[in-house]
Amino acid sequence: MGGFWIYGEWGENGFHPVVYELISVARRLAPKLAEKVTVVVLGTDDLREAARELFRYGVEKVLLFIHPELSYFRDDLYAEILAAAIKERDPSVFLFGATAEGQALAPRVAGLLGLGLTAHCIAFEVDDEARLIQIRPSFGENVMAKIVSKTRPQMATVRPGVFPKAEPQASGEGEPEEIRLSEVPKSVLRRRAVYPVPRKESPLSEAKVVVAGGRGLLTKENFEKLHELAKLLSGAVGATRPVCHLGWISEEHMIGVSGETVAPRLYIGFGISGALQHTVGMEGSEVVVAVNTDPEATLMQRADIAVVGDATRILPLLIRRIREIKEGRDGAS
Repeated sequence: MGGFWIYGEWGENGFHPVVYELISVARRLAPKLAEKVTVVVLGTDDLREAARELFRYGVEKVLLFIHPELSYFRDDLYAEILAAAIKERDPSVFLFGATAEGQALAPRVAGLLGLGLTAHCIAFEVDDEARLIQIRPSFGENVMAKIVSKTRPQMATVRPGVFPKAEPQASGEGEPEEIRLSEVPKSVLRRRAVYPVPRKESPLSEAKVVVAGGRGLLTKENFEKLHELAKLLSGAVGATRPVCHLGWISEEHMIGVSGETVAPRLYIGFGISGALQHTVGMEGSEVVVAVNTDPEATLMQRADIAVVGDATRILPLLIRRIREIKEGRDGAS
């Protein structure tokens, strides 16, 4: 039957945001592979309406597997059902979000079927032979590896936040194909209790402005001035991995392969050379400004605006100038 499959991860708040990011990827690539965009959802009758809404995002097919035992995630149970579905329907591609759930489930499915699996992809291409090229950082996160699976379906997990979310369309209706399971494999897992953990939103995840610093700021005191600039610009502070390891800021502010992926309207990098580990996490930024003494630095070469200069001197000057502008505007009003 084929298809470009996406795993429809869901929870109490609906489908995980990464599902809509995967839909945007599938909508771009599926036509090149002559496949239909299909979201696979495992759950109960309560998910029928939510599954129906997926058609508004350009999905062409929704497979909804229904059974009372699917009311909450269990990786062994879910994997068995997905493996059986793959055997029956033979999709060409199956993508999962690289979430805690996706990373638990995708390897189990691949293991059950003896399939290849590329983890933490950040880009995809389709070659002249209609093969999916899976791209991810490799070799210590210093190079971008292009991987082609020799097995079908081609399976991969995708880093959340790398791709834009699919937008709802004015048109787009459909009915999920409901597969009511008479019985399901026995799971060794049981949920005994639920302990809600307040979700801590990353200051970077939704920021429209990100000001980030690297070792070129030289000291923790210089780096901390970024917080003042971020406040003036209603933005968030980001950092490179070495800066976090130096203890200048906590790792929740790290941008890159090992940290957060950001896509702000404005990204300003102070004293950042532009190692692949970091740039992978901010390449979705609309406008990039880089400040560095080295005009040949990677980030300077990629920036829309490259300022050659000492970041430790330019940062306080920029803070002072923005404050003057804001105070002047406030005074005039």
